[in-house]
Amino acid sequence: MSATHRRNPAARRNPSDHPRARSSHLLIAGVAYLAFVIYGSLVPLDFRPMPLSDAVAAFRQVSFLQLGIGSRADWVANLLLFIPLTFLWSGVLCHGRSAPVQVIATLFLLAAALALCVGIEFTQLFFPPRTVSQNDMFAETLGGVLGILAWWAMGARWMRWYQSWYRAKAPDELSQRLTWTYAAGVFAYGVLPLDLTLSGVEIFHKWREGKIALLPFASLPADPMFALYELATDVALWLPLAFLWRLRPQRSGLQAWKMTFGAVFLLEALQLFVYSRSSDVTDLFTGAAGAALGVWLALKTGAAGSVGHAARRANPVEPSRRNGDAFSWWPLIGAIGWMGVLMLLFWYPFNFVSDGAYLRERLGFLERVPFVTYYYGTEFRAITEVFHKTLFFAPLGALLAWFVGRLPWLWRFYAAMAAVVALLVAPMLIEFGQMLLPEKFPDTTDWFLESLGGLLGYFAFRRIRAALPKRPAASPTSVAPS
Repeated sequence: MSATHRRNPAARRNPSDHPRARSSHLLIAGVAYLAFVIYGSLVPLDFRPMPLSDAVAAFRQVSFLQLGIGSRADWVANLLLFIPLTFLWSGVLCHGRSAPVQVIATLFLLAAALALCVGIEFTQLFFPPRTVSQNDMFAETLGGVLGILAWWAMGARWMRWYQSWYRAKAPDELSQRLTWTYAAGVFAYGVLPLDLTLSGVEIFHKWREGKIALLPFASLPADPMFALYELATDVALWLPLAFLWRLRPQRSGLQAWKMTFGAVFLLEALQLFVYSRSSDVTDLFTGAAGAALGVWLALKTGAAGSVGHAARRANPVEPSRRNGDAFSWWPLIGAIGWMGVLMLLFWYPFNFVSDGAYLRERLGFLERVPFVTYYYGTEFRAITEVFHKTLFFAPLGALLAWFVGRLPWLWRFYAAMAAVVALLVAPMLIEFGQMLLPEKFPDTTDWFLESLGGLLGYFAFRRIRAALPKRPAASPTSVAPS
């Protein structure tokens, strides 16, 4: 037992022994998600005044709609929207409190959730693009109940899992947590919008509509650049999973590749039973490529250390020649090259227009309400765009983090500030470039998502690299005789 533990017995306690330790994080997340729910329910914020008496009369006549296969996804989206809301607020009100207080807080939260869903639907009457129905209120109320039940069933376990992130210092432990978190996000995205079906008739219609493609690469767009964009996004989706799985020292590159490809195959099989999703054999090829690229990057960046450490133990000269913190321009060159790839993907076919009147008209995108363009598409399309924008810019952030981490420590602070600024400016450059292209749609929402993706890639790579064991510098006695 260390002296620290003898002097301070509380230091040995599990963080879960302190139930209020992370309650402030729950409050911040709960408030942020509540704002997201309210804002997302009123976009595009096209307010139309109406006498209160007329609004009340119209609300009393709101009907229960018959849902077909096309409306099923919208109903599920409303249900899923309220599950995290009440789950988080259950944590805010119940975490660390006595059982009687938790019961009272739960009853209060249930009433508040019901009032919120009714209030949102009533307020939507003043925003005509929105559709008001009893279906939405029922789905949101059911989602709120499920969120509360989820907290009672696994809230304490979830808090222990969340708090343990702050103890995850070993690369193996950290990589596994990041892996399963990312995998859960990919699979959740893969089965959205959850318009599930087990009907053989509906699966047959899905095949007739071209949503089941058995011939590889046959369903790609005719335009080569659009086809490349689709292939690149599918590859990028699976690259982080293979990269994170390869971080475990006991796992070989082949094992990480097999696990990632197995996840690709499983998701494609599940998508067969999601009516609005396409099951395409091409995804197996892009998933395999993404898995191979992720394994290669883990080895190239020095993140996968099992083989490298063994080799360094066998050859004492190696640490002096392959210091993980040695300065190198290659990550910066890779970041510049990746920026070129982004320009190629987002600016193709490069038919720029410089007419003054045209540009003044296109500058109107700066006044557009955030996320309004995502409202006019489906929920699945919106989530797809979020994945695409963040995933494409995450490698840029990771490459810059790699470069900054290899600089001499005197320069790292200034380089880190410059990298963060670059991750905000680069997406802005992409969006302003799209403003000059008639076929593109610049959007401040895309700038936000692209910047977010770059920053997530930057800080995630820094977190992983900080957890990796430092490679010792070679001592004079460790150099083998010539």
